[in-house]
Amino acid sequence: MESRPRDADNLHQLKAEADRLLLELTGADRVFGQAHTAFRPHTDVYFSKSREALIIKLELAGIDPSSVHLEAEERVVRIRGGRVDTSRADKVYQQMEIDYGYFERVLNLPVDVNPQEATAQYDAGFLEVILPLPPHSGLRRIPVNIRDSGSDMDEEGSAT
Repeated sequence: MESRPRDADNLHQLKAEADRLLLELTGADRVFGQAHTAFRPHTDVYFSKSREALIIKLELAGIDPSSVHLEAEERVVRIRGGRVDTSRADKVYQQMEIDYGYFERVLNLPVDVNPQEATAQYDAGFLEVILPLPPHSGLRRIPVNIRDSGSDMDEEGSAT
């Protein structure tokens, strides 16, 4: 059987990503001095009855809002950007809790939204993305037609 180096490469990439996530989630990347290359901003996703919309709110303090990129398609929203510490070169940290680097959030939405009507607002370190729900026509009663003429039911399914 022919060896498959491609599978080995994929396995190596998967292991490297798992190692990076483990270090990042436990904070060990800071202990071992590894540079932070990515982070995951805190995110809320909720329905707003008053706006008839799905709202995504991200905590993005210290991020230039013009560097944030948003994309929405069907039931998926992708948000990416980054936070840079430009004066980090001359520092020796005793404690480091602020995350720097690139981020990307891909959110699978629970409902259909109208991406053409979506808006985004950055204020006081928070990005709020408003995704309106598509218009709906409301509840509609659907009559059941009965073809058997020998039945004691009318076309609406009520007894006669």
